[in-house]
Amino acid sequence: MNNKEITVILLLYNTPENLIKNLKNYAKFKILILDQSNDIKLKKKIQNKFHNIEFYKVRDRNEGFSKGINYLIKKVKTKYFLCTQPDILFKNKSIQELKKTIAKNKNCVVAIPKIEGVENYLKKKTNKKNIILANHFIGAIFIADTKKFKKLGMFDENFFFYWEDVDLSNRINKSKYNIKINLKLKAIHQSGTSTKKNLYSIYLRNSNFKFGEYFFHYKYKKLKFVKMLREPFSFFLYLIFNLLTLNIKRGIVYFCFLIGIFKFYFFIFKKILRNNE
Repeated sequence: MNNKEITVILLLYNTPENLIKNLKNYAKFKILILDQSNDIKLKKKIQNKFHNIEFYKVRDRNEGFSKGINYLIKKVKTKYFLCTQPDILFKNKSIQELKKTIAKNKNCVVAIPKIEGVENYLKKKTNKKNIILANHFIGAIFIADTKKFKKLGMFDENFFFYWEDVDLSNRINKSKYNIKINLKLKAIHQSGTSTKKNLYSIYLRNSNFKFGEYFFHYKYKKLKFVKMLREPFSFFLYLIFNLLTLNIKRGIVYFCFLIGIFKFYFFIFKKILRNNE
């Protein structure tokens, strides 16, 4: 089994210690880690337990998924890299099979396993073939051809978290490259457990999801002006309603959505100012 062609990259942020055990699946590969929550304690525990980590940087500022992953990809020296998360369960042998999937398909830039609970990445449903084209991939787990991935420009760093994989999938589909899914290989995503849940993590997820949605549609000229006017007003009403009915959790989500939308407005405003200078 040749493990020298693959580097595993992991982006951490407020990662629960109980997920450390999942890293044993990558014990035979080179591992590059970036922690954006300044968790020195976790770094020491991981390095003491796993000795195949070639790079481990702790950063005191969270710069988002796109910037973090791009930072790690630039340090990859192998032909392929596996991007994954600590809450992903994926067997060692499956990594090699996923590598074969991408290696045997000349124009394949990204190969993915079947992720439990995710069904909408297929271009067409079929039981006749195990390896078929996919519409898109999600950043939770995928293997990529390093050179081709860099040639495509990697992730758009304007996306902080969410929608960056949708954007890149769109660019891949418009290029000569493609995305393949190996239906024989299965990964389990313990969704939402890669980061400790607190008020700030709720803010990060929901505000950046809405920002990403607006920016994605703006980027591809699909953002309707009426939506830009209607949604903030509607979300404000939902926020007030949920607060009055003491549904605080739901009210916080709508508040975060509003923040994401205004963050997008500010982003566009700055972009217009730069273009007019």
